[in-house]
Amino acid sequence: MKHLVVLSLGLILLGGCNLAIPNGLFGCGQQSDCPSGYFCWNSDSRCYDAQEPGCEPKTCEQVIAEFASLGIPIECGSLPDGCEGSIECGNCPEGTECGANAQNFLCGCEELTCATAGGGAECGTIQTRCGGTSPAIYCGECFGQQVCENNKCVCPAGVNCDQGCGTCPEGQVCVDGACCAPTFPCSRNECSPPGGLDDGCGGKAQCPPCGDGEQCVLAEDLTYECLGDCTCEAQDVECGSAIICNQPTLCGTCQDNGFEDGFRCSGGNCICDDVYEYNDNLENMSIVCGGLTCFQDAWGIEVPATLHHKDDIDYYALQVRDANTALVAEIFEGAGRYTLHLAYICPDGDSGVVDCSESTEQLEGIDFCKTDNNFVALTRDCDSEGVAATGTVLVGVRSKDIAGVCDAYGLRVFATFGPSQPPEPPF
Repeated sequence: MKHLVVLSLGLILLGGCNLAIPNGLFGCGQQSDCPSGYFCWNSDSRCYDAQEPGCEPKTCEQVIAEFASLGIPIECGSLPDGCEGSIECGNCPEGTECGANAQNFLCGCEELTCATAGGGAECGTIQTRCGGTSPAIYCGECFGQQVCENNKCVCPAGVNCDQGCGTCPEGQVCVDGACCAPTFPCSRNECSPPGGLDDGCGGKAQCPPCGDGEQCVLAEDLTYECLGDCTCEAQDVECGSAIICNQPTLCGTCQDNGFEDGFRCSGGNCICDDVYEYNDNLENMSIVCGGLTCFQDAWGIEVPATLHHKDDIDYYALQVRDANTALVAEIFEGAGRYTLHLAYICPDGDSGVVDCSESTEQLEGIDFCKTDNNFVALTRDCDSEGVAATGTVLVGVRSKDIAGVCDAYGLRVFATFGPSQPPEPPF
């Protein structure tokens, strides 16, 4: 309620003075959150006095550079343009093709096969065109009395090539003068690609089609099977490159897929970029102050950090000079309310907390002062005999209002010039 009163008074004062409201001053989640004449931008959830500009598609150079920064080499192909569309990139050198030999998004020489050479080589040998260990590829012999001419099986003039069959056993067919037992590829393939599957006797078998939302893909065991939605989103891949439905697929960058600038791609997921990412328990707390900075009666530091989800908690430790000055921890930047824990450990290892600004709570055997309102203070006192004894300040931060992930905040910890706790500032 205090926030609403301050916001309302601010708008009244600005209006009374006929002053323009600075762009980006107010946050918003929808258009009604902005003052009259201002628009809520989706890109940063702030209010501006002009309509948000349309999405500008990225160039091939920009997209290729972004994937290069992720360690993914790209030379060609259809790439995401950052505006829910795609852009065709790269002209492969003469004699090469994009995606040759299953190397997606790279230019290479596509080697000939018996099936692709000259519309399909049925027999004889064909010359390779990409080099390699063998200069030629063998495509087999012709059946019966047929002969191989220009890699095609033909029946010589004056010869009846079907006479060699006679009567074939049940289940076999006569092919080019010889009996042939067809295979039944649909017995081990759930589906078939366009054009069907060879039945071993010159025919094609068409297997049942896949259901709605499924695609027929070649599995690792070289059989065709129906798989579900083969998209990055359906497979819960948020960024980078992944094998989806047995095919290498580009899933874009975090920013392409609507994440804010604080996110980075790791293992196919967009995570918060936080230098204190692993301080989620007291055992792994981050040491953020020590030495001369905090080794005086009064000192102060500021820590920019990020909470990754609603159950995340960050722990920090500060090595400080033991003194009888009061200690304060407060959040000065963030999306809402935060729970703060503050403790002081004397040089001898005992708790040095004398009094707390709010409630107390014990975590892992340590007495903490606790608040749910962004500000906590304590009075400390230890029986230290040395003038340069070192104590330890412990701080824990957890968000009470986080609505998703990547909640950036600013933590300020300081010692006052006297033993008395300062008053809580108005928020």
